[in-house]
Order: sequence, then C-alpha cells, then structure tokens
Amino acid sequence: MSEDADDFIDCMLAPAGPTEPKAEPRRQRRMRAIVSNHHVDYAHNDVANAAWFFKERLTKAFQDKERSDGIFVDMMAMATMTAFALEGYVNFVGMTLIERGHEGDNAKGSWLRFEKKSPRDKIKVIRRLTGATIDWNKRPYRTVRDLMGLRNMLAHPKAHRPEQREFEAVGTEDELKKMLRDYRPEYERQLTWDFLTMAYEDVEVIWNELLGFAKIEAHETWSGGMQGLEFLEHVDED
Repeated sequence: MSEDADDFIDCMLAPAGPTEPKAEPRRQRRMRAIVSNHHVDYAHNDVANAAWFFKERLTKAFQDKERSDGIFVDMMAMATMTAFALEGYVNFVGMTLIERGHEGDNAKGSWLRFEKKSPRDKIKVIRRLTGATIDWNKRPYRTVRDLMGLRNMLAHPKAHRPEQREFEAVGTEDELKKMLRDYRPEYERQLTWDFLTMAYEDVEVIWNELLGFAKIEAHETWSGGMQGLEFLEHVDED
C-alpha cells in the first residue's frame, strides 16, 4: 500500500480531539502510470431524467396548486426533453443493433446513414432489423409524429401567423375581443398537459418495446464503467 494511502487511513482512524493547526500537506512524488478510463455515458439517461423532472414538477403545479408562475416554460422544457429522450432511445437501440451486425468501417458507415434519419424512420429500420410489428395508427407509435412536430416547432422557431388574418364576425364587443384573446399559435395549442403526459407515457412504452424487440437488457442501457491508475514507476525530479 502506498504512503499516501497509509496516511489517509491513519487520519480516518485517529480519535477525535482538540483541533490542531493543520500541517502542511506532504508533497506527493510524481509518477508514471497508465490511466484507464472505460466509462460509457449514455446521454439518453440524462435527457430522460430531465423529462421526468419536469413531469414531476408540473404534476405538483397542476394537482397540488403549488405555484402558477413559469408553468408554460416548464411545459416547453418537458416537451423538448421528452422528444430528446425518444431520439436518444432510438439512437441507442439502433447503434446496438448496428454494432452487433457490422464491424469496423462497415459499422461506422451504417451508423452515419442511420443517424441522418428522422426518429420515425429510425424506428422503421429497427422494426426491419428485428422483425417487429408496429402499428403507426395506434398509441404509442401514433404519438411520435405529433411529438416530433412539436419538438421541431420549438427547436426551429419561426413566425406563426393566424390562418385567417381578417374575417367578418358578429357579436358584442366583449365577445369579439375574446376571439382575439383566445388566439393561440399552433405550438401553444398543441402544448397541453394532457398531450405532454400522454407523450411521456408513450415514449417510455416505445423505449421498453424497442429494448424487447432488440433483446437488450435494461442494465445494458445504464451509464457506467471502470476507471483506474496502474502505477509504473516514480519519476525523479531535478
């Protein structure tokens, strides 16, 4: 065991007592070592956690009436993170299948072609590779189109104008003013709590189904790995 480790253990086991002046830290010797980092980080876990965070935050806001400020901003964040989670899930499953069936440059080429596709088209590739059956007319897969459409409206913002810029209407002054107050751009009309909760649930169902189609175990989707130092020799300094 190294001297540094011995000092650390002695410090941890030392009985508590009066505070003494801190000693100058002992100078560590320089060494040559092999640094190993075999950690793998899967970003889909982080964005999925973000989607869950905003879902829980909004649930408290709507059900427990904890607050009323910033709700629409949180809804935009939840929609975006839910869509990103779907993209991350699909990319992970596609990457895993490609790596299983290809090696080296063939895998890289297949991945580049896969990566350029839309999430919907990526799911179609996964379906073809696994022989799975998917019904795009029913939940959860029916939700993909609407979710990604909303995601694209938020990710690539542009001007939204009313379909009818001018029209003739009959009503009281208050009724006519209400027509103007009730106007909502397309992304705002779609961004409802009911849609967000449905989209979140459907994305998680799709994730679990894709893992089943590809025969991927849950633990294989977790970030993790090994890190370490292998001491070679001390390096003398001038």
